[in-house]
Formats: sequence, structure tokens, C-alpha cells
Amino acid sequence: MKLAERRIELGGSSTIAIGDADADTIVVFLHGRSMLAADLAAFAHSLGVPAYYLFPDAPLPATPRGRCWWPRDEAAHAAAGAAFDRVATDPPGRAAARERLAAFCAGLPAGRHLVLVGFSQGGMLAMDAVLHGLHVDALVLLSSSRIAFAEWQPRLPRLDGLPMLIAHGRADAELPFAAGEGLRDAALAGGARLTWLPYDGSHEIPLVVWRSLRAFLRERAGLATDTKPTRTGRHND
Repeated sequence: MKLAERRIELGGSSTIAIGDADADTIVVFLHGRSMLAADLAAFAHSLGVPAYYLFPDAPLPATPRGRCWWPRDEAAHAAAGAAFDRVATDPPGRAAARERLAAFCAGLPAGRHLVLVGFSQGGMLAMDAVLHGLHVDALVLLSSSRIAFAEWQPRLPRLDGLPMLIAHGRADAELPFAAGEGLRDAALAGGARLTWLPYDGSHEIPLVVWRSLRAFLRERAGLATDTKPTRTGRHND
């Protein structure tokens, strides 16, 4: 049965809300650059995990489509040519995006388990927010990268004991596989309870990632794990 889906305003963000608002688990998905919340909303209907799913739209317009959490330095991106690790990049608007996410999460019902999922730029924001004190019960980073790592590094112990899933494609042409490995190593250095998923794919959310995400969420919800196929899609950073 298809879950109830509606558009709401939460913490200043236009948000797609799917499922039971009274569920014990809240799953917040942060989309990537040049995407919209609607690009990921199908996951709520396919995962089959009882939760309240929230998909906020990022605040800024992006080129050539969609929205973004902060603007990309197009000159630096063009100069880099091939995919590059964002480890030393400190995006303009990072603090504002972090504050916006904190305001969004402050509007969530209290006493629930919060799982934060971020794809690409959304994953960078998710990790940045958690390292700056946002409380979550689990964290999922898909096809993402470290940013502003000189600032992140002393904050890594905040990940101690946190359940995390990190997935990255070996053929990612937007954020290189080494970026995912660096994110993995940072999580391990912080003491996270990490599930690491390298896969033979690109900058996307393929079936193997869907299966791991489903198992991860079912574990958070205290359910037995199983897998069923779903559609896959490719998205941009």
C-alpha cells in the first residue's frame, strides 16, 4: 500500500513528508546538488521500513536544474577537470546551510529516533552538521566527501559509537572513490560503528546501496533484515 505523501513547511524548508507522523523513527533525506526532494522521495515508498520520512528541498537554485545547499565555485570546479576530493574545500554558505538544517531538526517531534541520510552535497552537509553538534541516532552518507577537513578533524570523536553507513562507487566520476575512502577513514578515526559499502558503480544510488540502506534502517527500527529489488537512478553532485 502506498504511503500517505504531502508537502509541508518545516523549519523554513519546503518538505515532502511521507508515512506515519507518529512513527518512532524519523528518517530525513538530504538531496544532492542539482536535485530536488522529489528525486529521492520514492525511497520512502520502496524501502518498506515503518518510519516518518522527510525530504526537505535545499534553499538555493542550482544550475542546470534543481536546488543546492550552498553554491558551487564553478571556476574551481572547472579548473579541477576530473573528479576531485573536496577535503580542503570550505564551501561558501556552509555555516548557513548547517544552521538551516539545525532549525529543521529542531522542529521535529521530540523523543523519536532520528536517522539522517545525505546524498553527495547532502552528505557533506549531514556530516558537517553532526560534527558541529547536531544530535542524530544514525547517519548515512551516500556518494559524498569530506569538506573543510582541518575543521572537521578535531571534531571526529563526536562520532564515537554512532551507527553509520557510508557507500561510494568505484567508478564515481563526480566525487572520486578516494573521497569515499577518506570519509570512511574519518568515520573510523572518530569511533563510529561503521558499515562501509564500496560498489562497482558511479555517482548514483544503485540496487546494492538500496539493499544496504534498507537493512541499515531495519536494524535501527529493530526489524529483521531482508531485501527486495527497487528502481535505481543516477544523480549529480
